[in-house]
Amino acid sequence: MTLKLLRLEAINLSYVVDDTEDLSTRRGGGYMLLQAVRDLTKCAKKPDDNSELFEHGDKIEPVSTGASIGLFKVTGKIDSNELIQSVYNYLNGNSAYRHATFAVTIAEGRENEFRVLTEQTISKVRWHQMQSLNFTTYWGGSTEICEIDEILPAVTNTYLPGDSKKKNVSQSIYDRRESGKKLRQKFYQTELTKELVSQYQLFDLINRDKNDQAFVNHTEALSQFNSEDTDYISIPSNLDGKMAVFYTDGNSFGKIQKSCENNAALNKLDRTIRSYQRELLAEILQFLRNTSLGKNDGKLRFETLLWGGDEFLFLIPAWLGLEFTQKFFELTQDWKYLPDSNENNAQKLTHAAGLVFASHAAPISQLQKLAKKLADYGKDTDKTQNTVSWIVLESFDHAGDNMDDYWQRSGIAQNGWQQLLLTQTKLQQLRQTLIPLKDILPRSAIVRVLRSLAAGKVGDEMELLRRSYESVQTAIEEAGMKGAFENLWETITHNAWQSSPTSIPPEDAVAWTLLMELWDYILPDACDQTESAR
Repeated sequence: MTLKLLRLEAINLSYVVDDTEDLSTRRGGGYMLLQAVRDLTKCAKKPDDNSELFEHGDKIEPVSTGASIGLFKVTGKIDSNELIQSVYNYLNGNSAYRHATFAVTIAEGRENEFRVLTEQTISKVRWHQMQSLNFTTYWGGSTEICEIDEILPAVTNTYLPGDSKKKNVSQSIYDRRESGKKLRQKFYQTELTKELVSQYQLFDLINRDKNDQAFVNHTEALSQFNSEDTDYISIPSNLDGKMAVFYTDGNSFGKIQKSCENNAALNKLDRTIRSYQRELLAEILQFLRNTSLGKNDGKLRFETLLWGGDEFLFLIPAWLGLEFTQKFFELTQDWKYLPDSNENNAQKLTHAAGLVFASHAAPISQLQKLAKKLADYGKDTDKTQNTVSWIVLESFDHAGDNMDDYWQRSGIAQNGWQQLLLTQTKLQQLRQTLIPLKDILPRSAIVRVLRSLAAGKVGDEMELLRRSYESVQTAIEEAGMKGAFENLWETITHNAWQSSPTSIPPEDAVAWTLLMELWDYILPDACDQTESAR
């Protein structure tokens, strides 16, 4: 038996997603690539309805699909080159897809060579990528420059949402923005099954047309709040206008994929992951809908910029960042892939996340790169469980080029990212312990300790630092939280808490940094806050 595999992959994504800071364009570009793979999957399910791709009797079957990649099994007598050209013609004939660069490859061999053939399709994609332009040339003719990406020639002069005057816009920007309008709501409608919509009571969010969006349209609406609104009374005012960029990548998902011996095994893995992800999305939407802190004028404060494969990229309000992360961990903690009926062969599916707190006006491309870099620190440290590396950026500050030495400013000598990494258990313990202590702990004393540690003045200021530790001890005893605080301290530093130290171990800088950096972001659960406000 012979096996023929077709691979569709969007390449050079920096020219169709990352070429602008305009959120609507980036959103449209991401959804567009996701939809291109879905369109080919749809053709596979109804080949007779797509004569522009397949002759009667020929078909393809989806094996594995991701955010911008699809692997399909081809059956039928159609020539491979003809099929490849048919797919290209279809993509190039679409007003949105023609602005992206795709590679379509086919590998054919014996049925027991599935893994080899899969690798061949990937190699052919890379070869095609090296031989082709990084961008498309559907530009149109104009002497004006696009005012959004400031590179391509503008072909239209139009009003954009929120602008009082028209702007010159390129064909690529215009088509991607228009595509995003159509596909944003469709993404949620397509991803969530009827059973999930019914189970989680999401009818009001899903059953809308493109002109009645269930989500905010820009980062200002996502991150700003009225301080006089009683629902936000417990949110620190400095979080107004701040958002959290949450990126996550699966640990060793690719390795598990490569271990699949045939298309049936890979398809089973793909269906397992897709099922988990769909339920995750339903849970997230229900979580945001059930609290006023997750909505602005009835619209959800939520943005999905990357979805599919083993990667996600979400934008959420800063005040929900840590709770959202904890919820993500809880919802994915039991994910596993069972290749056969033997439970002992189950493979745990975990994620490494990057969480960036920043101004809504900060360049989204830089925040996305930073979030991905943070997730890599988690991957390098621990792939056995869900982890998150985090950073708090003030105003337009950035972490700089030398990320590895970033935490030396807090007196953490080395491996700062590794030491500050949060697991599900550590994050839960941090929130449970610190929330009831925030109004009691002497924040000024903690700041004083951190400054001394960062400046290397521990020896000169030991007596002052001892009094700072003693004031913290008094606070936790009065609150009846001595045991909980000591447990948290040991979890973070792997040392016992010293109420009146004669010397300060370097690990203490990690604990104090964690508490002070995340102080304003460690908040009660959103539902609890809105209930108490009433």
